[in-house]
Amino acid sequence: MADDSARMITATLARSPIFKGLPPESLVELTTHTTPFTVPVGSILWQQGDEPLDLVVVQSGLLCEFQPSRSGRRSVLHLKGPPHVVGDIAIFDRRPHLASAEALRESVILAIPAEPVVALAASSMLLTHNVVLQFAAHVRVLAEQRTDLMILDLARRVAKALLRLARPSDPMTVDIGVTVLANLAGGARQSVSAVLSRLERRGWLVLEPGRILLVDVPALHRYAGLAPTPPAEASTVGASRQGDCQGRIAST
Repeated sequence: MADDSARMITATLARSPIFKGLPPESLVELTTHTTPFTVPVGSILWQQGDEPLDLVVVQSGLLCEFQPSRSGRRSVLHLKGPPHVVGDIAIFDRRPHLASAEALRESVILAIPAEPVVALAASSMLLTHNVVLQFAAHVRVLAEQRTDLMILDLARRVAKALLRLARPSDPMTVDIGVTVLANLAGGARQSVSAVLSRLERRGWLVLEPGRILLVDVPALHRYAGLAPTPPAEASTVGASRQGDCQGRIAST
């Protein structure tokens, strides 16, 4: 691995919440086990029920963890941008993945085999602490999503999803398709399209081919029942050896 590439990988690992605060020598050791891959939009990293092989750190782009249904609808559990991890639950409980993982944008991912990660966790109290915090964050996100489905109507769930997906630009931009937005908000595609049209008529957003511009972010925050978010803290989601990749991470 080239020195510059290794340094970039180590820097990404150091910023990841699960590895935050680890000694430099531990991060360098993890880097020696890490393989970067570029994955195109729509690539499936693994399917629900697959055995866990790698912990994935998002270096750039956006990944989605979802549970499919027989009807074709998806229940979106998590959206992960840099420098967050994907697949951590299955890596640590050593059971099959409870969700599939897909690249929503062209992404660069860092794949770390399970064995060195689990071994480091067994000897590092700090890493174990970080894993507990990561799992607690998962529970909070899922609890919030459940509450939203019970309390908020579809339009407000759409507004909240737009704010979660937006890139911190001027204006804030969402470049995710309506189908993904519908899966995240828990509604039908046609219903979500109608909601977007209503929000556009209110002057809160502008619909353009392939993207949505959020032109009145404070109004969307109020509508979704969220506290205003400073621009610098806007959503973080909106991060080859192909033979080796196919051996460990299935792609379409």
